Amino acid sequence: MAPASLLESAKTQSPSSYLYTTLASSHLGETSAIVISSLIAFGRSTPKSISLNTDLSLKQVKTALVSLVQLKCVLYWREGKEVYYTFDERGMHRLLYSGDIVIHIRSVYGNDSAQIIQNVLENGSINVKEYLSSFSEDQKYETTSKLLKLYNDGWLSRLQPHDYYPLEDVWDMLFQETLKNTPRTATTSEIKRLAEAKARTKIKLNEYLAKGTDPKDVFLVEAGMQKFHPQVTVSFNLSRYEKHLRSRALVGLVNSRFGLLTSKVYEACCSLIEQNSPDLHLPHLQISGLINDPEEERSYISSIENGLIDSKRTVFNIRDIPRALSSNIDLRNSILTQNFLKPGKRVNINGTVSVSKKVKLEDGTPQPASAEADEDLDDDSDDFVTDNADAKSISLISEHIRLLTSSSIPMLSEITPGSYTIPYMQLSKHVKQHNLNTLVKTTLGVNALRVLRCIQQMKLVDEKAILNSVLLKEKTVKNELYKLINMNLVEIQEVPRSADRAAVKTFFLFRHKPILAYRFLSDALMYDMAEILTNIARFKLDNKILLEKCDREDVKGHEEELLLESELKTLRQLQQRELLNLGRLHRVMWLQIVFGVL
Repeated sequence: MAPASLLESAKTQSPSSYLYTTLASSHLGETSAIVISSLIAFGRSTPKSISLNTDLSLKQVKTALVSLVQLKCVLYWREGKEVYYTFDERGMHRLLYSGDIVIHIRSVYGNDSAQIIQNVLENGSINVKEYLSSFSEDQKYETTSKLLKLYNDGWLSRLQPHDYYPLEDVWDMLFQETLKNTPRTATTSEIKRLAEAKARTKIKLNEYLAKGTDPKDVFLVEAGMQKFHPQVTVSFNLSRYEKHLRSRALVGLVNSRFGLLTSKVYEACCSLIEQNSPDLHLPHLQISGLINDPEEERSYISSIENGLIDSKRTVFNIRDIPRALSSNIDLRNSILTQNFLKPGKRVNINGTVSVSKKVKLEDGTPQPASAEADEDLDDDSDDFVTDNADAKSISLISEHIRLLTSSSIPMLSEITPGSYTIPYMQLSKHVKQHNLNTLVKTTLGVNALRVLRCIQQMKLVDEKAILNSVLLKEKTVKNELYKLINMNLVEIQEVPRSADRAAVKTFFLFRHKPILAYRFLSDALMYDMAEILTNIARFKLDNKILLEKCDREDVKGHEEELLLESELKTLRQLQQRELLNLGRLHRVMWLQIVFGVL
């Protein structure tokens, strides 16, 4: 656990500083936590300046930086003789999500693949040749195939030198080179020259980041088998896991709106294009000052998404869904339409229930009703078997797809008949809004949600208009507004009615700004996560002697024989307390991912 003075300074600095310092302290040690706290507080720094700011020796700082750079928690950039270090929160995200990442890989690919990912996360990266040398000849083939599977599915990526460089420094280097090669002319203004250099640098940056990722640079073929080049080093691709988190959030939204079975169909749709879906963190948006206009940002994200659709990388066919569905999914009787009703209650094309005609037999007696029903059953049985006999029939799946495409929030977009895509950019705001509404309803109550929805719909509204819309008592509305304002979910705008801005003549309007609300919630949730981690570390420190005793080799596995009854009771209480806190941590972490990452 980090010293109390460090935690207090990190806590007062920012929620992210508090969380990352606490996380670094529990995973990497006190020295690394101090270095990270300094980099967050002072920004880009040299080892010497870090040493001066933290009272650590230069040797301690450099030793800590080696491990932090290896795990990509800190990036470096060399300028002349000086080396500058910059904190990168995505490296800390790898540490924070590492447990969930390993669990997900184990559930999809098995224990061996999960062990590979765990080794990569622990070491930051692994050289394929060196990693395979630790296995026997019989195991090498199987391990190589698992590495190839993880790489081809996007979970592993080739480690490049630029992965350790801050993106802004890379941009600045390329921009200065391009600007130097763009000559000044009498007919071209300086503004146009800078714009041309900026456009060329964007292309250069994309080429620079894609360098070395071509399959011929990564793989070679020996005896008809695909293998990694001996010099290839791989690291974990966090962007791929973020895509999985986005799919999980979208499936949760579908589950709340349409139910479990439709969400399972949607989950299969997501899995078909998840790997090729657009990244959550696009490089041009990570460079400060490159894209400032919100409209330009939306246009850039839309162009990336449309480019993937045009190249068919994020387009799937309805016939691909059955193979992506889980084996235990049964869609029969999940849709009640005229095509899936019982044969005895079939509906005609014009929407009316078919009426059986009375038919007389040769002797003049009417035909029995049971015989008529049997004939109708024979007529309709073929259609019924085709529609509802197969647990994963295309007809059933198409009905679920129709629900997803025709709802008020279209979860799928039809490109051509039978081909669909997921509108990620449009759905992003709906996912956050849904989770925000759920959070307000469960924490502040139904009345608070009614008031918030009223403000969301009316944009800028006064208290009287809210009263007329939500049909609640004035006292109730005032109380709910007070709660929402305290939570920073609603803002107040003062509107004076006179030039002297007299308080008596002033009235107030209320508005909801989603971006600011999500940012505040993300910060609050990060603070809660840090508090939970601090709580876990604190009660472990309070029982340090007992835990050290349990870690001894002669005690492991023999706790019930060697420990006192009181010690066993305390140990069980510690385990239960840690499990409860870890459960809270994961629930809070998921909400923070929704509001702060997606």
